[in-house]
Amino acid sequence: MSLFTVFTNERGDRVPGLHQFGAVRSTVVYDIFKFTCDDEGSYARGGALPGRSAYQDQVHAYIEQFGGRPGAPVVLDFEDILLTELSGPAAHHALGLWQRLISWTKEAVPGSPVGMYGFDWRTTNSQLTRELYANGLLDFFAPEAYWWQGQTEETWTRRFDASVANARALAPGKPVYPYFHPRYIDGGYLPAHVWSASTDRFKELADGVVIWEPSANGADSYGWVSQYAHELSTPSGTADPPTVTLQPRTAARGSTTALTLTMTDPSGTVGETMTVDITVPPAHGYSTIPLRLALDSREVCLGVVVE
Repeated sequence: MSLFTVFTNERGDRVPGLHQFGAVRSTVVYDIFKFTCDDEGSYARGGALPGRSAYQDQVHAYIEQFGGRPGAPVVLDFEDILLTELSGPAAHHALGLWQRLISWTKEAVPGSPVGMYGFDWRTTNSQLTRELYANGLLDFFAPEAYWWQGQTEETWTRRFDASVANARALAPGKPVYPYFHPRYIDGGYLPAHVWSASTDRFKELADGVVIWEPSANGADSYGWVSQYAHELSTPSGTADPPTVTLQPRTAARGSTTALTLTMTDPSGTVGETMTVDITVPPAHGYSTIPLRLALDSREVCLGVVVE
């Protein structure tokens, strides 16, 4: 398996800025054209499909919005024409439309791998999907791996594992970059232990992960931000550094905040406490800021939520 990479889809003001911690900025292209397919053909907004130039203009617009790094993945999120959601002639029309759109995308972003966001635990039309991963078309899988409130870890794991197994069967050797979000799709922020368990599973089975349109607003987001920073500073295969908790959990722009840090070793033993000052510039444009410390003879990166 290749090196595990964290990608982030962020746009707009006061986003977390996960690239500060080492994530790679990448792009998702949304379905602004409202593509659909039925037994008679393929459509955009119920009418004629866009031409190459109009479509590629939108791809470039999304790359600019997300600040996608050259060579970083570009994901196509066209959920109404997913092959797993269609049947009969409509699915074959969708196959042809996907082939066209993928080719146009690759022309627009030469050197960037292109993938398709999808519900990949479903196996409907697997043979048609397999065609999209052949002949130089799709380069990686991007299965949905979100959490819903009330969902058990067993249910989430079973579905994610099925997505990866399906991907490996359809196109052996193609990377799998699941789509993940720091909030329950129907609720608040994921607690640190859910984030950690999910990331462990990604590292075990996948080749990376895409953090989709994350936010970090207020102290409630501290759990996922701190766990994210902790994991990004811990290379795979190395011993865990002490877990560090912060009080307070947020810092204000344009101020210097005294943070009390409490270290807990991997066995759960609470160790020393120390205080450090962190200064957040007034013009800091992100909702998080990294705090880097030397612990256990190596640098550890902590995540502080900015208000």
